[in-house]
Amino acid sequence: MFIQTEATADPASLKFLPGRQVMAQGTLQIPDRKAAARSPLAVRLFDVDGVTALSFAADSITITKSGGDWQHLKPALLGVIMEHFMSGAPVVLDPVGTTEDMGSAQTQSIVATVKQALRLVIDPELGYNIVDLGLVYDVAIEEGGVANITMTTTTRGCPATNYLKDGVRDAAWAVNGIEFVEVKLTYEPPWTPEMMSTEAKRQLGISDGGGW
Repeated sequence: MFIQTEATADPASLKFLPGRQVMAQGTLQIPDRKAAARSPLAVRLFDVDGVTALSFAADSITITKSGGDWQHLKPALLGVIMEHFMSGAPVVLDPVGTTEDMGSAQTQSIVATVKQALRLVIDPELGYNIVDLGLVYDVAIEEGGVANITMTTTTRGCPATNYLKDGVRDAAWAVNGIEFVEVKLTYEPPWTPEMMSTEAKRQLGISDGGGW
């Protein structure tokens, strides 16, 4: 993945062109860290010291800094942008309402948003999000905003198990309307590479037959 940069009229702002769609429609102005909560990419960019504001357009990301030299900031920013797009995580999470009306359509919407949020959780061994790796077996929403998530790991006794469970819990909890998260670990059925999405297999160089 090759990311280009372009200067802007403001020397404190720099435009990054990832060669991928950033926004499906319109633009998104993110003036501070608090406003970044609905964007996994924005959250990670604000973790880079010096970033003060962001602007997402159809095919570009404009980053504004408070100080420092772009020469020193660019490597970290390029790394964040590349890792985000390679992970398959969404740029912006879909908004959902509250859980007062837990009709089937509302529940399905929240389930879909939780799954999007779980794409923020990256398996440290494979470097890809756990949803497209097929590690999330089920997401169920109960009355009162309770999310029950059933997941697995690539191997029994995986050293990253607690890291992944904590990441799942934190990501789901960040979804509007979720009040409590229960994460259940299972190895039935055992995970296999065939459970990966087509895109995950392509990125990791795995054939349709599941071979590495």
